[in-house]
Amino acid sequence: MHHQIRTLLFSALDRLSGGKTAALLAVTLGLSACQPQIQTPSDLLFAPTFSKSWSAIPRPAGTQYDCRTFKGSGWEGITGGVIYDSDRRYNMSQAGCFKTKPECEAYLMLMRGYIDQPRFIKCRPITKT
Repeated sequence: MHHQIRTLLFSALDRLSGGKTAALLAVTLGLSACQPQIQTPSDLLFAPTFSKSWSAIPRPAGTQYDCRTFKGSGWEGITGGVIYDSDRRYNMSQAGCFKTKPECEAYLMLMRGYIDQPRFIKCRPITKT
């Protein structure tokens, strides 16, 4: 299998120009770095699990990112959609308020891991007094 992938990659590289080759190589290396590195069967058996239970979903309420207590200018991260956990289905919507856009986008990226069917996921500028 690895030999087939390598052969396909090298044949694609032979047909591409210099810039396209560099881009394809960068994407390939980036994707390979994302692959989990499992060394032994115990790594797989005892690896941390990702829980989508209702109590495990991160919530900004009651934290420094709670929009009810946020003051000043910043970004509101709004998320909503459906979460499936085994045989359970949850409808979820919530918002968090952040001082910077990168913080807001990081929150949205985290929530994308929980939401199976997103209805809305966005950051919007806000000012609260």
